[in-house]
Amino acid sequence: MFRLATSNMSARARRRSRRGSALIITLVVMVSLVGLLFAASSMSTIEMKSSRRMVNEVRSDYLAQAGIERGINFLSAAVANSNQADPLGGLSNMFGGGTTFTPFVGTPLLNGTDRVGAYSVTLTNVAQTPTSITIAIDATGYLPDAPQNLPVGQTVSSWHAVRSTVRYSLAPSKVFDYGYFINNWGWFYGSTIYCYGNARSNGQFDCGGYAPTMTGQPLYDSVAYSGGNATLTGYQDDNADTLNDGNDGGLWSAWDITGSQNMQGNASHASNQHDFQPVVAMPNLTNLAPYEASAIAEGGSITIGGVTQSDAVYGDNGGEKGNLYLVGTALDPIVIHGTVVVRGDLIISGVVTGQGAIYSGGNTYVPNSITYANGPTTPRPLTNTQAGTEAWLSANSNRDFLGLFSRKNVVVGDFTNATWRFYVNSWMNDNLNVSAEDSGADNIPHTRNGRDGIPGTADDDVLEGDGVFTTQHYTAADQAAGLIPAGSNVGDVIPGTGEDIDGNGVFDGTTSLAAVTCVTPLSVANWGGNMPAGGYASYSSIGSMNAARLDAVFYTNHSFCWTVLGGGNATINGAIVSRNENIIYGTPRMIVNQDCRLLGGSSGMAAPWLPRVIQPVEEMRWVELDRDPNKFVVGP
Repeated sequence: MFRLATSNMSARARRRSRRGSALIITLVVMVSLVGLLFAASSMSTIEMKSSRRMVNEVRSDYLAQAGIERGINFLSAAVANSNQADPLGGLSNMFGGGTTFTPFVGTPLLNGTDRVGAYSVTLTNVAQTPTSITIAIDATGYLPDAPQNLPVGQTVSSWHAVRSTVRYSLAPSKVFDYGYFINNWGWFYGSTIYCYGNARSNGQFDCGGYAPTMTGQPLYDSVAYSGGNATLTGYQDDNADTLNDGNDGGLWSAWDITGSQNMQGNASHASNQHDFQPVVAMPNLTNLAPYEASAIAEGGSITIGGVTQSDAVYGDNGGEKGNLYLVGTALDPIVIHGTVVVRGDLIISGVVTGQGAIYSGGNTYVPNSITYANGPTTPRPLTNTQAGTEAWLSANSNRDFLGLFSRKNVVVGDFTNATWRFYVNSWMNDNLNVSAEDSGADNIPHTRNGRDGIPGTADDDVLEGDGVFTTQHYTAADQAAGLIPAGSNVGDVIPGTGEDIDGNGVFDGTTSLAAVTCVTPLSVANWGGNMPAGGYASYSSIGSMNAARLDAVFYTNHSFCWTVLGGGNATINGAIVSRNENIIYGTPRMIVNQDCRLLGGSSGMAAPWLPRVIQPVEEMRWVELDRDPNKFVVGP
């Protein structure tokens, strides 16, 4: 019995032992589960914090990028506000003689009314030349706010800093890619018009059903000279035939091309006609100070018979008359060296040699023909192929070249002649040749009804012909930001904006004969240069209705006026670029030979002397910074 009793007690003990073990296991499991839950909770918390930190880093990165965009917009405003006078000067003047400027400190970024964060922006003038300025934009994005704006003891939760280095530069305008360029409606009304090169208009181009000839001229990105040999690069296949065969170039228009069904030459092909293209900006000569600086740096001059008629700037010294008279002969040609600026009117005709350009602050009068003493061997290459063009450039790059660039009008021939005045006046006042600055948002007349030609639709240019000179004006915000050029004030017209086509800041009505008539007596009291001691009784004494040959590149943002008669062809060996043209020819042919030395843009042979325009901003470099360049900056 004992033995049995002992056995029974062990079974109960074992049952109690199993129950105790189960409790212990349960406790262990529960503790493990709690540990796992705690660990999981801790990991989730860490992951949430890490995710939040990553999100904040992304947000601060976007804030920094917003600062870069704000900096570029600020620089663009400086360019726009000073574009007609001195766009690069508008940028450099912001720095107040220093190299660093901070326009934005802790500027909030809002999403509606919600504050997203803030950014600060510092600008640094890294490098500057007469034709470019390089600026570093350092932008920092902050959450929840910039250090300068936080309470004492609070720090930013996240920041991100980036640097964008940008360059603004001046380069010859694309208007010089053409032998004939009109910043209005262009016209080839004549079957005996020959354009050996390209033509373009910023308005409609109309051939009127005539049969003019236009050969076209292939364009290139650049040209390089080595040992006198020219190499063109970047052939532009604008007819999209995938061939670099010399058959590119032709006719462009920012509106439509009409009446061209009888046109001859490459431009007669549909593939060589390009309508509704972007407008090409005209340079502006309202302020000649930058060109004076270039002329002085270049050491420009004009001599005749070994006598200096002008240094780099004519009219800046007390003994100079302001207006300059120049006539060259085969024995004593006008010798041009580099850029020269004449502050008043210019009269020029006869034989010219050398290379350079003359900028006039008034009208440029060409009473008779202008011919090169040592011009190109032929007006144009024998073929339009790259090889043919390179051979021509190699042979002629050092031969005579003249640019005549006028702040006002270019007047060719004898403007006192009744026939000259009748035809020029008729064309000036023709409805097809509108010149008044009431041309609407696109600055082109006859586009009020838009491309669809239907009034009352979304593409209408409702500002055209409304009798209001619509422009932008300097604001108090511009003043606070230092974006108003010296000499201008809040409320003044920003030159070159809106309908201010010529960029002088005032409304100009229809061009009249009065604007192109020289009323200054032709005497040594009023004109420098080689004006004869006795002067001339009238302009007809020097003017001619047979001023039929013009060896030069012409530019004016007003009117080019020319009535020419005679048995020889009326010829321009160079280019004509103008706002309006009043050309009436009574000669067998009217010929424009586009000078290939204009090719190659900024690298072209003629580039140093051509009127310039500001180029689109170029981003040179973008880097992330491991330090905050704006941490301790203060407001402007």
